[in-house]
Amino acid sequence: MTILFGESIRRLRREKGLTQEQLAARLNVSFQTISKWERGESCPDITMLPVLAGFFGVTTDELLGIDRAENERHIQEILDYFYDNFRDMGRWEEYRAALQEALRHNPGEFRLWGLHFGLLTSIYFDSAESLNARLPEILSVYDMILENCTVEAIRSDVRGTMCHFYSGILHKSPEDGAAAQALEKIVSELPGLYDTRQYVGPMHLHRGDAEMKKVCQESITDLLAVFGGTVTHLTNRIDDEREDIAVRRSMLDVLDAVCPDGDYGGSWGCVVMLWEFIAVKSAQLGEFDEAFDALHRAVGLALAYDALPQVSVQTSPMMRGYVFDKGAQPGWPNPSVDGVRRLIHEDISGGRYAYPAELPWWPEEFKADARFGEMPAMLGEH
Repeated sequence: MTILFGESIRRLRREKGLTQEQLAARLNVSFQTISKWERGESCPDITMLPVLAGFFGVTTDELLGIDRAENERHIQEILDYFYDNFRDMGRWEEYRAALQEALRHNPGEFRLWGLHFGLLTSIYFDSAESLNARLPEILSVYDMILENCTVEAIRSDVRGTMCHFYSGILHKSPEDGAAAQALEKIVSELPGLYDTRQYVGPMHLHRGDAEMKKVCQESITDLLAVFGGTVTHLTNRIDDEREDIAVRRSMLDVLDAVCPDGDYGGSWGCVVMLWEFIAVKSAQLGEFDEAFDALHRAVGLALAYDALPQVSVQTSPMMRGYVFDKGAQPGWPNPSVDGVRRLIHEDISGGRYAYPAELPWWPEEFKADARFGEMPAMLGEH
């Protein structure tokens, strides 16, 4: 994409019959700033773009000299690239640099700002001190997006990401009162469940029956993801391990009720993870039969998931006809055989999530059981 901001600002200035000095005075900047803009040596701050567009009576795209259709194609290419690759956490610094370069050419594109904010707030490899050190920059971008972006979906996503960031700080530094207070404030300002798209859409949209069925099924998929995540956080607050297992089994009962034929769609990751957790906790309680049963279920589900085509159509009564794309798991770990293999080998590399239990997950007596020795063959290892 080519941005011709310098040429545009020069043309628009001349059309108004203004010199660089006169335009600078009207905008309360130096004439050297105007000169640099027109020579393409610098661009205005993002907050200046609406002011300039309003002053000249043009759109920001016209101000930047961008063809809207060409620009949208280019933006979508960038978005697709990052959505396809951002899980490779070892390259996040590379992605951040690439996004900053994209934003330099698209300073008013808040979809890119949202991605940039997500990478900026990544918490996986940082201490509480390094997270707090980044906080001023993060808050600056956060405030800028909320003050200037008019797309509510992006604003909501950024608020949720900010909550995740503060939660990460508190996980690493539980006594951080400032982070706790900031998190409480953002959460208190979020809409309640009854004001969300997942509830309001099925209740109030007026579309054809087929389209409304899809809206309802999309909401069911999202609400199951929220439900599963909430149950996971509930179990983290339960000290009794057997009660923890019972809660997870109850969640599995819910998912089996929604998808009685085992075609779990967007809940595949949740189902496999629940069985994996049950396996780990049962093994640590010395309940080896239950642990191996859970492991076999996790392996079987992972094999079934891997056998699915990239895009499939769900068959269970509640979700019948809903198209499931394996690339759109709503926030759950990848339920593939490779993920279960990492579990068996206690491998948390490659972005594999850690369990509540400390490593090692498997007691020595459990690993000495002949059934454990059969697991590699079940997973296709030789």
